[in-house]
Amino acid sequence: MGPCLVLLNHPNGLLDPLAAAALLDRRMGWLAKATLWRLAPLRPFLTAFKAIPVTRPKDGGATRESIQQCFRKVHEVLAEGGSVALFPEGVSHTGADLAPLKTGAARIALSYEGPLSIVPAGLVYGDRSTFRHSVLLRLGAPIAWGDLAALGSEPAAVGELTARIRAALLPLTLHDGNVRCLALAQEVAWLLAEGPGSRGNLEVLRDRVRVLVPHLASLAPEALADLESQIHAAQALLRAKGLRPDQVGHPYPGAEVRRWLPGALLRLTTAALLSPAVLVAWPAYRLIGWVAAHFTDEGDQVATLKLLGGLLLFPLWAVVLAVLVGLRLGWGAALLPPLALLAAGLGLPMLERAAEDLQAIRGFLRRRDPAVPELLEVRRQLIEAFPELGRS
Repeated sequence: MGPCLVLLNHPNGLLDPLAAAALLDRRMGWLAKATLWRLAPLRPFLTAFKAIPVTRPKDGGATRESIQQCFRKVHEVLAEGGSVALFPEGVSHTGADLAPLKTGAARIALSYEGPLSIVPAGLVYGDRSTFRHSVLLRLGAPIAWGDLAALGSEPAAVGELTARIRAALLPLTLHDGNVRCLALAQEVAWLLAEGPGSRGNLEVLRDRVRVLVPHLASLAPEALADLESQIHAAQALLRAKGLRPDQVGHPYPGAEVRRWLPGALLRLTTAALLSPAVLVAWPAYRLIGWVAAHFTDEGDQVATLKLLGGLLLFPLWAVVLAVLVGLRLGWGAALLPPLALLAAGLGLPMLERAAEDLQAIRGFLRRRDPAVPELLEVRRQLIEAFPELGRS
């Protein structure tokens, strides 16, 4: 593939490079704001990610020389045939639309002397504030920019390439400038989901949202308001009944239930056996959630705070409990709390599956609820109103 710039949207703080690095095939360098190096716990991660510091004007201290030095380091990686990933928005955010793109990505490309691919990539999260949520990384076709290369870093070329980057990113993400229609499109897409919550098919979700937004934008204001009321009423019914959209109308055939039952019983039994370990971990887990909720009101920073809080608080909690147990029961028993925390961590996938099993039981018990026909009618009307969704 050769030298490559990978350009991503930035909806979820430090989780974005972690998720993208896990999903991309190539090891690459990352552009990161210089202020991250002030946080000692992050420095090992920055080294592992081969991060290149960039001093942003908003953080103070940015000079022409510091920016040129950053560009030179990126060019050195590219000259060796490597890749560098960066977030051209320059800031993580929860905005519906892409933030105005900085010109750095375009200037890096236009000032590089050599062949270079510019690849847009979109990140879509199922639930970005929930630990172990699902995430979709969608790569787009390389951006055509050969006609601009000869112009170098002239302002007109930089502006045009930045506009092309934005146009290439939008269809890969769930961003759009029409905030109202985007929000409603996502609600409709989730209401028609075939899978559970944040573990639904995010590719299908993204495709449906991209199809829905222009259709919703073309509706008359009265029709759009009626649709919003209908969707919000259906969501309220689902919440009241404790159902997921994919459970509504599901027939639960006997063969399916019989295949599911042995595994569900095993998972629920294992979850019960792990409950003492979960209770040991619970205070630290709740404290991390409380800190994340009270120290930021920015949705894109919640998962970052939870990650950093977990890296700090869980080892500290293990040490505190080990000392207390050792003083109370003898130092031979001091290993029990760390082992319990380890068991809770290793058993987390099983606990999540057990929670899904409980939700499946709830759906089975509510399969004949009087609200089901009404919810099915809403689904039918949506598919009838937007037949394109059946092909997305």
